[in-house]
Amino acid sequence: MSTPVTSISDAAPASPSLVSLLGEGRAHIVEHLRRHGDASVAELAGELAISEVATRRHLAVLSDGGLVAARTVPQGRGRPPARYHLTDTAAALFPHRYDRFASEVLDFLADTRGRDGLREFLRWRLERQVAGLREAVTAEDLQDRLEQLATALSAAGFEASVQQDGPGFTLTQEHCAIYDVAKEHPEVCAYEAATFSKVLGRDVALSRRETLATGASACVCRIGPLEPSADPTTSTDHDPTTPSQSEDGSPTVTNRSDALPETSTSRQRPGDDQ
Repeated sequence: MSTPVTSISDAAPASPSLVSLLGEGRAHIVEHLRRHGDASVAELAGELAISEVATRRHLAVLSDGGLVAARTVPQGRGRPPARYHLTDTAAALFPHRYDRFASEVLDFLADTRGRDGLREFLRWRLERQVAGLREAVTAEDLQDRLEQLATALSAAGFEASVQQDGPGFTLTQEHCAIYDVAKEHPEVCAYEAATFSKVLGRDVALSRRETLATGASACVCRIGPLEPSADPTTSTDHDPTTPSQSEDGSPTVTNRSDALPETSTSRQRPGDDQ
């Protein structure tokens, strides 16, 4: 027989960080829903040993924050009671270790197939990202393209913004959704910049010398129109998306999309070779 709950503190334990963020009552509701899937107001009130009115107030706050939603489950006669469950947004309240897993996968590739194997994977990932972003980045004007790219990156958790920077622009990412992976594998940052360059088109020059993974306050790319005098047939004898070293030892990348590996989805811009 289970011990009856006599106060909120006796309910299913919630993490201190969750209590600090949401308050004790709402944290216990969220923790209960995470463990049990869903619950009615009456069930939650009994779990927390508070009134149903107080429980509804907590649920209203959580609902307004997009953390819980209600659905009705038919139960024979009468009006079915609403049952509350966590939304996808609430998943961010709980820690995941996907970053650790991803980093271990990259370590395995480097250990078993060498740096070439790791680069082969990153090139494969680059092409997948390019294909996805090209659906979002469609404008002809460079600033509009950058705004579309920033919107897509922000939706993916990178908090990106664009600002005019002299004759060009600065693309700033205030948050890195794969920070732990990028910190251990700086090649990821270089290939990300190469992805942006390829998506933005052959009429664009892009350079990145600051990343969160190397200790900067943000990931910063500087983008501008490709100089008319630049030779679009210029080739390099190394992978153009592999980080070189700046004077302070941090990885850098300077890309032109025409220097990147060609694919069947290569984008053409006005003035590109037909």
